[in-house]
Amino acid sequence: MKTEKKSATCTEICEYIENVVKPGDIVRLSLGRCYIPGEVVTNNEGVLQIDIESDMIKGLSCIDIEKLKEFIVEVEHECKDCCCVIEAKDD
Repeated sequence: MKTEKKSATCTEICEYIENVVKPGDIVRLSLGRCYIPGEVVTNNEGVLQIDIESDMIKGLSCIDIEKLKEFIVEVEHECKDCCCVIEAKDD
């Protein structure tokens, strides 16, 4: 699988999530000190419903990425064809 690495502002990352991330994709969100890995169930204009699969937390959770954009450290987005890792930079 091809991996693409880039950096973007938190606003650009929010736009990317809203426009590119689709149900069935895998996301790994690093928000502050939180790491949230899981499969996207729905993406309603940047409000992700994620089926979280980690050692400590399991189940569905809704995350409004726009409301948490100041905490974005990195987003890893895995879809059928590639994996995109986006590191946050200052706006």
